[in-house]
Amino acid sequence: MYSKLPVEISNLTKLTYLNLSNAMFQDTITTQFSNLTSLRYLDLSCANLVLDLSTVTISLTLPPKLDFGSLLSFISYGYLSSPNLRWLEGLRRLRYLVLTGVDLSKASESFHWAKPISSLSNLMSLELSSCNISGRIPIEQLINLTSLSTLDMRSNVLTSTIPDMISNLTTLSALNFHGNDLDGHIPYLPQLERLSVSSNPAMTIDLVSMFSAPWPKLTFLDISFTRVGGPIPPSLSNSTLLSYFQADGCSIQGSIPSSITKLQKLSTLMLNNNDITGQLPVSMSSLVSLQYLSLIQNSLQGYIPNSICQVPSLEYLNLEWNDLTGRLPSCILQLPKLSFLYVQMNNLNGNMPLSLLQKSRLDFISFGVSGLSVELDDQDQSFVQTFQPIILEFTSCNMRGEIPEFFSNLTSLEILILANNSLSGAIPYWLFNLPSLSVLDLSMNNFKGVIPPMIQMKSSRFPTLVNLARNKLEGPIPTQLENVNVIDLSFNNFVGSIPTQIGEVHGIRSISLSGNKIHGPIPGSFCQATNVLQVLDLTNNSLSGTIRRNLGNCKSLIYLGLGKNKLSGSVPKELECVTSLRYLGLNGNEFEGSFPTVIEKFKDLEILNLAGNRFEGRIPKFIGELHSLRILMLASNSFNESIPEGVMKLENLQYIGLSRNNLSGPIPENLDGLKMMMKTQNQTTILGYFYSLKFTGAQLEIVTKGQIHWLETVYSYNTGFDVSSNALTGKIPEKIGLLSGIPFLNLSHNNLTGVIPTTIGEMISLESLDLSYNQLTGEIPVTLAPLDFLAYLNLSYNNLSGRIPRNPHFDTLYQDGTAYIGNKYLCGTPDGMNCSNNGPSIITETTENGYDQENVLFVLVIFSGFVTGVAGVFLLLHLIDENWRNRYWSAVDRIVLKIVNCKL
Repeated sequence: MYSKLPVEISNLTKLTYLNLSNAMFQDTITTQFSNLTSLRYLDLSCANLVLDLSTVTISLTLPPKLDFGSLLSFISYGYLSSPNLRWLEGLRRLRYLVLTGVDLSKASESFHWAKPISSLSNLMSLELSSCNISGRIPIEQLINLTSLSTLDMRSNVLTSTIPDMISNLTTLSALNFHGNDLDGHIPYLPQLERLSVSSNPAMTIDLVSMFSAPWPKLTFLDISFTRVGGPIPPSLSNSTLLSYFQADGCSIQGSIPSSITKLQKLSTLMLNNNDITGQLPVSMSSLVSLQYLSLIQNSLQGYIPNSICQVPSLEYLNLEWNDLTGRLPSCILQLPKLSFLYVQMNNLNGNMPLSLLQKSRLDFISFGVSGLSVELDDQDQSFVQTFQPIILEFTSCNMRGEIPEFFSNLTSLEILILANNSLSGAIPYWLFNLPSLSVLDLSMNNFKGVIPPMIQMKSSRFPTLVNLARNKLEGPIPTQLENVNVIDLSFNNFVGSIPTQIGEVHGIRSISLSGNKIHGPIPGSFCQATNVLQVLDLTNNSLSGTIRRNLGNCKSLIYLGLGKNKLSGSVPKELECVTSLRYLGLNGNEFEGSFPTVIEKFKDLEILNLAGNRFEGRIPKFIGELHSLRILMLASNSFNESIPEGVMKLENLQYIGLSRNNLSGPIPENLDGLKMMMKTQNQTTILGYFYSLKFTGAQLEIVTKGQIHWLETVYSYNTGFDVSSNALTGKIPEKIGLLSGIPFLNLSHNNLTGVIPTTIGEMISLESLDLSYNQLTGEIPVTLAPLDFLAYLNLSYNNLSGRIPRNPHFDTLYQDGTAYIGNKYLCGTPDGMNCSNNGPSIITETTENGYDQENVLFVLVIFSGFVTGVAGVFLLLHLIDENWRNRYWSAVDRIVLKIVNCKL
């Protein structure tokens, strides 16, 4: 319950200290504080402040002692507001003013909104963070604050540069402009001890220029998520008092200067997500105060220097996502304070015996996909009680054998990830009873046997997860799940039906049971009234019955995969309530009826797969209004009428699969709306969704190069256009050439007429082109010959004519002629016609000229031989009967013609 500020406050005229932070007020500040002329400290920072952790996947990956005010945004719900600051004018003794979270958006609309603050000549600390202040920094109104030591205006909407005039505030020691829209550069402020300008993406910082002059007092510097671009200058080391330096996401280039090791007071160095190259400084031992070192996602190479083992203060070391090579120095494990060691996603080598790890004091360990092999050695040795890690992550670490018995003693273990190894045997039941375990990932191993009927995880700071996918587990699905937010049992050999209880688990967000031998109906227990289910994947089983209407209660559902089952009936209307749906897979079932109209409600839908059912009727026009759609798969149904024009206006669409239907009419002419298909995908991204620590990817069946391919992982470059096996008529659109980013084009088995457009030669990404079984006429365009990536070509069974284009690469495609069979007027095919020199010709500009010269030379040689051979008898024939002469030359003509045709 919120109340107004008490009016009696104005009577406390001798009050010197007032702290109303975290109070539950909802009011507008006007004159309530004007009479408090003795006030020296005023804190009105708003209640209900919450940390925004939306950009942090697992909070444990951040050092526990960091100043989170410099890393995270505080969000206020602004129950206090002030239309102006005139009520401050009488508070001339005020030294500390904290208005964090007070809504000053209306006040800041005035150009001189901060003028009342200028009268507070004794003010030492001014905190205006998260106040919705917009516009420029009001330096003209703050310049009179000659005692000001701290200015905090973080998390506002400031849009100016940092004015050079701010350097006149000579007493200023701490300046925080984090989380604004500032641009320009940082002025020289040698008086500063602490500076944070992070999360101002338009701000440009030239570190070389910035540190060309000394910053003798600077101890704290955070420039994360600004524009740097250049290198870290060696002159940074001149700021000898610097203890904290963070520059994440700044596109910093070059190597880390060796001079940085001169910063003996440096305790925190964080340079994540940059373009830093080169090696780690060799003399790391000089950083005697270093506690936190984080260089995530750079391009560092070379070895991890042994000198790092001589930094006894080191507590946190994160080198993940680099190109580091060599072995991990085992001496790192002996550092007395090191608790966090992440080296995943590198190119390291060598073995890391588990017995060595047991002797360390590490709490957080991640070696996944680092190149290291974790060796299960000396399993009979006694357990070291001091080894109590919180996180063990050993993905793709070549682990073999069974899960070590001593894991049962890891009472502090919260996250255990052993995915993609060669572990075998049964999963021990005690693993599901560890007192702190909340995340268990044993996917992609060789585990066999059954799992217990009851799985209980422990609540923690992140979603609880059980991932046992892609093993050889069998038996029934567990009936009791407690504190499980995410469960993935896909691609095993589980049998039986889906337990009713699994749909009743409180707080469950993701259920993946695909690729098993489950039968029976979808339980009616799914999607209770209070559910938060986001992912339901039951693909590739033997489920029967219909789609339950209660699935419409899953209003948080993002991913619904029911493909490759034996489901029937129609899609219930109740699903229209699931408006957040982004993936809908109903392929490979026995659904029937017209196109499901509920799909019109799925405005965020990205992947729609209805292939392999019994749907019929027209494809509705509203498909063209699903602007987020990336994959449209309607193949192998009985859809008829024409392809809606709107489909060709979906800018994000990367794959069209309409094959094996009864579609008629022409292919829509205007294809220039298919923006995604017009550009080559330079970045490789996987289509899927990451929710609650679990990635759920899209899957797709496509026909390319004449064969059916099942893609268990769909990438952004899996683009294509397939409308084959329909009854389409008309010409191939000239604008087909605009789709230069697609590797697959299949228009086969239709009734298309006209010529093959020369613009297909502009489709430079084509790997597979199938135009077979149509009624295409004319010649094969010479523009097809230079398509270097083309590996599959099928133009068979048309009415093409003329010669086949020649090109060194094109000549290697189907030399047996099978790509052209069924074109009786096409030269050089097994069932085509022979073409003489007088026949039609299609010759490329350069290569074919060479072939022509060779043919002319061949004919000249043949004729010169005949001239030489018959010269002796020519005079004799000239003297004999005329009929004999005619017969002789007719025979010669026939022989020459045969020879020439053979050569051609």
